[in-house]
Amino acid sequence: MSGWRYALAACVIALAACNQQPADREAEGSAAPVETPLEATDPVRAEIPAVDASLLGAPNDAFTAIEPSEVGVFGAPAVMEALEPLLGPEVMEGADVSLTVRENGDQAIADIVRTGLQDDSVSGGHVRIEFRREADGWFPVNAYRRTQCARGGEAGQWTAGLCP
Repeated sequence: MSGWRYALAACVIALAACNQQPADREAEGSAAPVETPLEATDPVRAEIPAVDASLLGAPNDAFTAIEPSEVGVFGAPAVMEALEPLLGPEVMEGADVSLTVRENGDQAIADIVRTGLQDDSVSGGHVRIEFRREADGWFPVNAYRRTQCARGGEAGQWTAGLCP
């Protein structure tokens, strides 16, 4: 499989590991983004740690822009329902997954990072999806991906390009 396919597969897997519930409605009008805790009723997904703040601060131009549909994300009544096609226990096996969903009014951003991948060129994937709330639900408007290389001069570094 070519490098870009590994990168895309890593990002899809990282995205699939996400399970964040929508923020309380009280936070809708707040100026600061609200990070919503995972539901305690789902013990597997409640154990997913938050994405490291340094990764959340990465600008979108540090990623490759993709269509949300490329990773199976479409509109739904809630952000997590939009991400549901990518959720499954098999996705979390063999890697470290972290998730943060930030909601600010009618916008939400989901960051999913998966590291420790068993691949000779890609050791991690970071997917960011931006959502917009409309009258009938949340709709993905932008999606981005980047990979963490496992070898070469870029080993351990995040890149929007292909890993060697």
